[in-house]
Amino acid sequence: MDDGVGQCWRDVADVLEAGVDRLLLYGPPGTGKTYAALAVASGAPAERIVCTEDLTGAEVTGTWMPGEGGRFAWREGPAIRAWRADGGRGGRLVLDEVDRAAGDALATLLAVTDSSASARWRHPESLEWLTPGPGYSVVATSNAEDVEDLPAPLLDRFAVRVRVDRPHPAAVATLAPDLRGPALAGSLGPTSRRVSLRRFYAFDRLRARLGAERAAALVFGAAAPDVLDALAIAALA
Repeated sequence: MDDGVGQCWRDVADVLEAGVDRLLLYGPPGTGKTYAALAVASGAPAERIVCTEDLTGAEVTGTWMPGEGGRFAWREGPAIRAWRADGGRGGRLVLDEVDRAAGDALATLLAVTDSSASARWRHPESLEWLTPGPGYSVVATSNAEDVEDLPAPLLDRFAVRVRVDRPHPAAVATLAPDLRGPALAGSLGPTSRRVSLRRFYAFDRLRARLGAERAAALVFGAAAPDVLDALAIAALA
């Protein structure tokens, strides 16, 4: 029986709470994958990297930056900060849209997402070899519908992969009550295309200030009348 949580989110919680430290969440955008990656079973603050085609390896591990007196100092990137977080125990690294990384950045991501027993990196300032803390974990997200579309070496880092097919209930709970049902369903009518949680958030916020009609026009454009009709019908149910 469906309890409103969804099997995919039960799987995510079970996997992370079991201590699996490499997890890939994939599926349609706007379903709360990043929300879950940052929030579920994460004791230490998470570091986040949004992957793009222009991402560089330096943005992953760190780079030299000018400081006082024109001297350069090493500034650690989010991956190494995650390795050393929580007093050296390690924190979580969240890689958004990981399949978009390419070239030098992808090679660096492969290094920092390798198994903790194999991963090591030499600090360019201290020259010490660093390894991830025992609590280090990586949760990656992708909007790919078919996980096999991702690069094989990257997939090899993530033995557990969960397809997310519905919004995270905790993220939905922040919406107004009349929007929660449509948000969980991912649509505003039986024939409508999937609606991202981000659009529900925007509509909810604008509606409180501008009214439903103007908010729907701003967020949904030509589909605004259908959206308003769907909400009116849902209110009568």
